[in-house]
Order: sequence, then structure tokens, then C-alpha cells
Amino acid sequence: MATIESLLHRRADLSTFVVHFTRDTSDSAYSNLGNILWQGRLEARNVYGMAKGLAARVPEVASTQRAVCFTETPLEHAWMMCSDIEGRDVRFNGYGVAFTKTFARRLGANPVWYLDITPGHDWLTGPINRMVEEAERSAQGWGADSDPAGLATSDILRLTPFIEQMGPLTGGGRKEFWWEREWRHVGDMQFAATDVVVVFAPEASHETLRTWLRGNPRYQVRVPAFVDADWGLERMIGTLAGVADLGPFPQ
Repeated sequence: MATIESLLHRRADLSTFVVHFTRDTSDSAYSNLGNILWQGRLEARNVYGMAKGLAARVPEVASTQRAVCFTETPLEHAWMMCSDIEGRDVRFNGYGVAFTKTFARRLGANPVWYLDITPGHDWLTGPINRMVEEAERSAQGWGADSDPAGLATSDILRLTPFIEQMGPLTGGGRKEFWWEREWRHVGDMQFAATDVVVVFAPEASHETLRTWLRGNPRYQVRVPAFVDADWGLERMIGTLAGVADLGPFPQ
């Protein structure tokens, strides 16, 4: 009798990997990827989930709601994550790093749970919001009796970084789950060079990044493979296999 594990490799709609794409911040997406690879650490810089409003008021809560984000999009469809999509706030430039879902799960990464906020379907987000409010009321107390640390570690706030909304947004636009399949890891995530499945970067930067990483003792045993998100699956396979002559594929 077949096992789930033996069948999953034939599911082309599912990915074995999770990918973290960098973006332009105060530093470029290129520099952010370089820092991640050099340090072997993904930094949880931003607050996510349904306690964002509370986190903005209580610093102790904010520190528990910062997360690293991933998508489980199959590698050959990574190009879509880097496309200029109408109505989308986040823009990726093709720089990122991929890990296996097994590795990410081992470190505590978890799929995001999306709740429908389409008008008339707010019955799922309502209970979550009320539980967050109740946790805040319970922790407020009076004066010296307030307990922000206890609030930050409450059961509901352990869940909120992994809970998002889907549907039309106030003020226009919408947020959906079906094409992004997001995962999150609360707090910084450390990794070794051997944990990296592949690095995404525009092809013109591959050799520069590869040569630069060889100067880091972390990569003396293994420098990760590089692919371009715009490549098709066959070219990715050929590159990962180390094929010298890729034939008809554009250079």
C-alpha cells in the first residue's frame, strides 16, 4: 500500500520547498539577500497577523508577532511571485532563498491560516478579534498590576502571527491566499549552508554572488546552487545538475 510520502512527489501543484524572497527596504533586495546568506540568518523584522493593532500599542507584544515569511510556490512558478501584479503592495525583484518544508517545519514554521472577510463572512475573524481584546483586558489590571509580558505570552497571541484575512480590503484592493500559500516563522530563523536548497537571483548576478560567498568560511564545504526565477523548470533542472551545455536555452 502506498504512503503519502511516496505519492507527494507526483503532485505538481504542491511544492517540496518554501521560498523567502527579499525586497527593497533601506537596503536593496540584492543586499538583503547577501546579508541573509552571509550571516545564515533570516531576520523577523515586521509584525504580521491579527494582533498588529495591539502590537503597535504594546512593545512586549510586538516582539512576539514579528515573523519571517515564505511561500510554498513550486520553484518553476517562482516567476509569478516576482511579477508586477495589479493591486499588489509587495514587489519582489527575484532575489530569494529556498528551503525544504521539512526543514522549515522542524524549526517551527507553519502555514498561515486565512479567514474570509468578504462582507457577510466576518464570523471567523470576529471571534479572533474578541479573544485578542479579552487577553488585553485581562492583562491591563490597574497601575503596577498590569502585565504586558503575560499578555505577550497569552495563548491567542501565540496563534495570531499565523492568522490572516482574505477578501476585499477596506479602502480598496484585496488580499488572497490561494496563489501565495504563505508560511511563517516567528522570530529570526538560523540556517546552515547545507540547509539551503537553492538561491534565487537574476542570472547576471550569479557569478558575483557565488564568488563572494566562497570568501565566507560558512560556504567552504558547499556554495548553494543559483537559479533565476524567470527560468523554466527544464533550465533549472539542467543548472542544478551541472550540465555545461544547456542546448537551446537562452544564455
